[in-house]
Amino acid sequence: MSTTAGSAPVPGRRDFAAYLGGSALWLAGFNLQQFLVTWMLVGMLREPGTRVGLAQLLIALPGFALMLLGGGTADRSDGRRLLMAMHALAVLPPLILALTVDTFGLFYPTVILFGIAVGALQGLSDPARVAMLNRVSAGHIQRMVVTTTAVTMTVGLAGTWLGGRIEVLGLGTVLVLQALLFGSGGLAVSAVTPALTRAVRTGTARPSRLAEIAEGLSVLWRTPRVRDVIGLNFVSSVFNAGAWFVVYPFLVTRLYDGDAALLALLSLVFFAGSIASNLGLLRFVPLARPGRLFLSMQLTRVLLFGLLLLQPPIWVLALVSAGWGMNMGITTSTARMIVQSEAPEAQRARVLSVFILTTMSAAPLGALLLGTLVDGAGVLAGFVPGLAASLLIFLLGVTRTRLWKDRAEIA
Repeated sequence: MSTTAGSAPVPGRRDFAAYLGGSALWLAGFNLQQFLVTWMLVGMLREPGTRVGLAQLLIALPGFALMLLGGGTADRSDGRRLLMAMHALAVLPPLILALTVDTFGLFYPTVILFGIAVGALQGLSDPARVAMLNRVSAGHIQRMVVTTTAVTMTVGLAGTWLGGRIEVLGLGTVLVLQALLFGSGGLAVSAVTPALTRAVRTGTARPSRLAEIAEGLSVLWRTPRVRDVIGLNFVSSVFNAGAWFVVYPFLVTRLYDGDAALLALLSLVFFAGSIASNLGLLRFVPLARPGRLFLSMQLTRVLLFGLLLLQPPIWVLALVSAGWGMNMGITTSTARMIVQSEAPEAQRARVLSVFILTTMSAAPLGALLLGTLVDGAGVLAGFVPGLAASLLIFLLGVTRTRLWKDRAEIA
């Protein structure tokens, strides 16, 4: 990092590399946590779809409550110190769960408490982590978003792979490895230059937490492209992420008689597709019309869900899983490009916290709705709402917003 007298610090390669390392190791630990929660509920406790969906919703609620608070905190604090603290605290839940399971066994409430603990830390840390990208990268934000997504998801595959080894290594060993991932990520974040991540101080008195949140929401509402993409992405995530967290595991275990290894393998295929799509995006960024690409991806999901409804052979399922991952990767990156590039610096973390909150809240909400549908109408019925919602999002996006027509400001 270099500075000149009276000027803001300039990030160096080491700062961006440290940020990437911390983000990637956190994602690996969180991917493992999501897999473990799903497998403990579906594969070990054999809970029905309704209880799986309810558990996912209960796990997510504290994170939702803390997300907007985390955005306000990140806008006025040292993001590096905040993330280091979150990484350190995240070491504790997997170690406590390992000890609890070894002593008393595994129970439904135990899984929920474990998920709540990690999810709450995720809610507090995500706004700071996402907002920090603007401070540690000197390049165009679109390219940095795609690069960060591709690198962190590639390293994050380690978490999913470890989840697939649970029947070989044992739950306790996998949980200890998860704690090591979170702790190592904190060490990586500590290498970021402190001066880069401190919030800009002003001479005015600090507003209350509620006033900070209200200001962020007001700025969001006055930014139509950001507001529209967040709203449409929320609806998309309800039935897309909801289907991934609940319907897909039941599809693999019930209709394809799969075990943890098969579910992990197909999950790796899914995430590999997402990584490949982001690497492909790097050839084309900066994008002139990211909103148009975001909306186009809704139509490809209609085709993918239609294929899943046919209960295809396992090799076709693998191809569809890769395509679904590619779809998710492009959809997520283009939505984040728009939000991250157009949110004002002073309120960026708070605006991003709303984006993350809507994305995170959509998944458990969709899990509860679709889990109930799976119990009542069968596994394949869980993909029908997502197919219809994707088509509706495309039509609304084209006719009711400017996402299809507007061009991005390219530096």
